[in-house]
Amino acid sequence: MQESEYWLWLSYVEDMWQAKMELLYKNFSSAKEIYNATEKDLLNIEGIKKRDVYNMNKGKKEINLSSILQNMAKKNIKFTYFSDKDFPQKLKFIQSPPMILFYKGKLPETDRHAVGIVGARACTEYGRVSAYNLAKSLAINDVDIISGMARGIDAVSHKGCINGNGSTYAILGCGVDVCYPAENIELYEQICVNGGIISEYIPNTKALAWHFPQRNRIISAFSDSVVMIEAKEKSGSFITVDYALEQGKSVYALPGRITDVLSTGCNKLISEGALPLLSVEQIISGFFDDMRYKKENKKENKKNICLAKEYKMLYSCLGLSPITVDEIMLKTGLGIDKVYEGLMYLQIEGIAKEVTRGQYVVDCEN
Repeated sequence: MQESEYWLWLSYVEDMWQAKMELLYKNFSSAKEIYNATEKDLLNIEGIKKRDVYNMNKGKKEINLSSILQNMAKKNIKFTYFSDKDFPQKLKFIQSPPMILFYKGKLPETDRHAVGIVGARACTEYGRVSAYNLAKSLAINDVDIISGMARGIDAVSHKGCINGNGSTYAILGCGVDVCYPAENIELYEQICVNGGIISEYIPNTKALAWHFPQRNRIISAFSDSVVMIEAKEKSGSFITVDYALEQGKSVYALPGRITDVLSTGCNKLISEGALPLLSVEQIISGFFDDMRYKKENKKENKKNICLAKEYKMLYSCLGLSPITVDEIMLKTGLGIDKVYEGLMYLQIEGIAKEVTRGQYVVDCEN
């Protein structure tokens, strides 16, 4: 067996969590030595129990590496391990580093800057558009985006990066061959092409609640800066922020209105010393000395130019905050039939959308 196969064997041993793998690696010079270690040597390590030794011996008999490698090859799954030359340098010096990583697509390049974007799953339109535009602008400026592919802020951040022709990476709390949530399957496939799907959990591992806080340390480790976009006062996003601070990363938070529940977490974070996110240039300037900020090359919006007068007037009422039909009628003086006709037209053209029943915003993603 090669060293890589010993690592793969170790990762498939029952109840062999990353912390135990790290403990073993600190006491032996390689996974091969761990495999060949005597029961006495293993039990001399504080934290290794008889049950662990039993599971390792059992794994030597029952783990079929040939079958595992074949299945991984069919699914285009690759892996790297702590002592491998391809193992990401950004993960080597954090507390409790992952000892093995599985991935589809590619791993982040060490010499490229990356920003982690986290936030609420049930985000508002303000948060959704802010995350999308931030990720897209960073991608245009050759900055990678790291997130967790969850609903809400995570998903739109990945989409923004992809639409900015950038590289984005999703760190999962399940196996890399498990799309969670299932509704993000199209996004999952796009990320495989435009970056990578990464996990410390062996393929086919289900998404378990305790996996997600643990994977957040990897999101922050891959990132040079972490941005929180919308979060309640007691949000899981704070776990990523705490890891980022522990790892010496810059932390930004999107300011919001004090009356908005999903802005309380960000505003609290700012009051505790996080940098308020005011512009993309603010982040870029921390990466590049020459401030080589590139703006999106937006072509003239022919849709806008070709709109009839009443449609232009209606469109001018729309912004990032949802507005009701009644409010549009008051602002434009148009009758209800004209307003609904205009809104339907703007939605077909892809420049407006209904976010909740009877409430409309500009669609910034088109």
